[in-house]
Amino acid sequence: MKRFGMKRRRNSGNAERGFTLTEMLIATAIILVGLVAVAQLVPASALLNANNRSDGTALVFTQRELEYMREQTLVVPVAPPPTFTDPLGVLCPPSTSCSLGDPTQPGQVIGSPVVAGSPPLIDFSADPVGGYSFTYTDPNDPFGASYDVRWAVVTFTNPQTNVTTGRRIILGVFRRGMRTPTYPITLDTMVEK
Repeated sequence: MKRFGMKRRRNSGNAERGFTLTEMLIATAIILVGLVAVAQLVPASALLNANNRSDGTALVFTQRELEYMREQTLVVPVAPPPTFTDPLGVLCPPSTSCSLGDPTQPGQVIGSPVVAGSPPLIDFSADPVGGYSFTYTDPNDPFGASYDVRWAVVTFTNPQTNVTTGRRIILGVFRRGMRTPTYPITLDTMVEK
């Protein structure tokens, strides 16, 4: 008896063929390269997050310091030059008077050196000027970052009455002691009577 249409095939083993050892090694190497790349992102993102948090803290500190300086009275006689203190030691070191310009030199930048430009920037490469700078370390900061606080003041005085009529305050804060470089924050405001 003859069978039509039914031909028996022999299984040659090709239908159940798997991966070779070389293919497995290449696939493993590709996966390892991807895992190493992702693993390097974790510490970099943690460091970037810490830097952003500290920069945000520096900005808030700068705004608070500038607001405190802005609230200081303008109506002072020419002598002695105006100063302010902070009993808590946050906005001005304890037992220290921080200066707010010199009415005897109206229109002059007094205090920390300023790099001219728009906007003007505090020059943190120069030495700190007494009465116009201090270093602040936040006791609540787990990273212990210290902030270099510097400012300059331009005073405007009425020549007939010798009374201060306005003040331009240029305030900069630079976070020190971090592993990656950061840029200083500089804010500028004008107060007039």
